[in-house]
Amino acid sequence: MKKQIINKYLVFGLILIFTISTVSSAFGSSIYENLNKTSSVTDEYPLPPPTNVDMNLEESIFRRMSVRGFTDESISDEDLSTVLWAAHGYSNEKRTIPGLNGAYAGIIYVLKEDAAYKYNPENHSLVHFKDGDYREIVGWQYEAPIQLGLCWNTDLTDAYYGGAELGMMGQNIYFMANALNLGTVVCGQYPPAIDPLDIPENEEGLVVMPLGHPNKTYNFKDRPIWISLLPKIQHSEMSISTALSERNDGETYTGEISREQLSQFLWSSYGFSPYLDRSDQYLNPVKRHRTVPSAHGYYPFHIYAVTENGIYKYEPSLLTRLRIVPADLIGFPIVTFLMKIKTGDHREELAQATNDPTIASAPLIIINVLDVEMTRPEGLDDLSAEIFKRFWTYEAGASAYNIMIEATAWDYTSNIYLPTDEDTLRTLLKLEEECLPIFIVPIGENT
Repeated sequence: MKKQIINKYLVFGLILIFTISTVSSAFGSSIYENLNKTSSVTDEYPLPPPTNVDMNLEESIFRRMSVRGFTDESISDEDLSTVLWAAHGYSNEKRTIPGLNGAYAGIIYVLKEDAAYKYNPENHSLVHFKDGDYREIVGWQYEAPIQLGLCWNTDLTDAYYGGAELGMMGQNIYFMANALNLGTVVCGQYPPAIDPLDIPENEEGLVVMPLGHPNKTYNFKDRPIWISLLPKIQHSEMSISTALSERNDGETYTGEISREQLSQFLWSSYGFSPYLDRSDQYLNPVKRHRTVPSAHGYYPFHIYAVTENGIYKYEPSLLTRLRIVPADLIGFPIVTFLMKIKTGDHREELAQATNDPTIASAPLIIINVLDVEMTRPEGLDDLSAEIFKRFWTYEAGASAYNIMIEATAWDYTSNIYLPTDEDTLRTLLKLEEECLPIFIVPIGENT
């Protein structure tokens, strides 16, 4: 009996110490006031408070890149805590990503040397899932000290929304890992690589992201060789941590938009970095990275902008779109422009195609459209194409999410909508049958 009493006091003391230290973190989030009320010292391990990273938001997007070579240096609990918080955590009782379709279905498995864990965003902890080292089995593509398995709860959402939510989580993992001088890459396959972990039946795996210290030091050169009628990309005054914790989720959209802001938001959705990568990673020959990753480097999306003056198609680099030269591999100048599709104000029609009248007043609406033909290697049947669509909604979610945090940095508000009338959208945007509108992102002034 005396031993049980001592154990109770020990558990209480650990919980109290962790709670106090968390509340005093830089984020000051009230969600941490109730941390670990149900924690067990045997199967749930509290993480230290996430670090407040002050790297400029645009700088973190400029530096977003895939790392495929890692050292065996371990990752500190503080860095792991910060990456997991960025991916799916809480700040000021709000999540670091927006919930799609009213649900937060994303799940992160954290594979370490001793065991596999689940990240619990509710109290910022690791929950023990299974003993054993599954890193090489699940993350067989690239060895790293930690492997992150991104899954979704199939009881809460489908593959369409699940893939998109994981795309947003993956972006934050990229941004924060790079800001901490760590590295990662998205690894996807079907059947999912996480399957050997024997996750619950109501969970579906999509990608694995190794997390570690790059075996080549980051080395970027600012070479913003820009041939464009659009204004060059500027740095905001907002840090990556602030952008994630203070994201502006809109419900109404009004105001005006300048050409500078138009350029900024379109770039964030699918553009090129002004930096050249000189880190010389032998498994990553890309020299000028994009704002989002793409499976096999296909980049099959077209980006459209709708304003009161017309409908435009955004070309992030003419050279890449025409496939004359591999602009991203060589680091050629960025030839960016807008091509006008239609004249006049078509925002009301667009709002009807999303079944939400508030969109009609937005000064800017961005639409990402999947060119399905660009995702079908020769010999891929229609069934396989449908299965792999979740990887493309991952990319669409990453693109739409970038717009949201970039809008936040410039004191605008935005949100993500799903089209309800694809035929109307195809007519408006003059799309071919194989082009599929995925997400609509209206942007307005933050009032």
